[in-house]
Amino acid sequence: MGQGIELPPAFQRPSGKLYLANNQLNLVSTVCTLVDLDTIPADFTDGIENTGTHRITPGYGGFYAITGQVTFEAVVADKDYEARVRLNGGGYICRNVSHASKAGSLSVPVSLSCQLMTVADYIELWAQSDAGVDTVDINISEVFTFLALQRVR
Repeated sequence: MGQGIELPPAFQRPSGKLYLANNQLNLVSTVCTLVDLDTIPADFTDGIENTGTHRITPGYGGFYAITGQVTFEAVVADKDYEARVRLNGGGYICRNVSHASKAGSLSVPVSLSCQLMTVADYIELWAQSDAGVDTVDINISEVFTFLALQRVR
């Protein structure tokens, strides 16, 4: 594959999804951490997901709808929690901060439209706890912590 935009056939709309199925415990407070998305759902088997690098690489340039969510467990009340989408290991292209009003769990969604320019472009999901303690965890399950991508044009 080259590095320029390669248009897929009109009927091909790359889509991918990864989720967290194994524990990711004790986030270090104020440190942005790559979410170890380690499982591909059964319906997403086109090979653009990588559980080793925890990223999705669609392999085609175009416009994509990207959604993700991080669900934090053992949150500390009155503290901030963040979910971010990162492009190509560089800057964050989406960031959402939520404030926990009580202790327990908190889901922080992210959603954006983004143009991926080359066949090598990839996205990752990152999380940050600003709890002041290193005891906040990320909840496992496809419905709680995931990253998904769908080419829209």
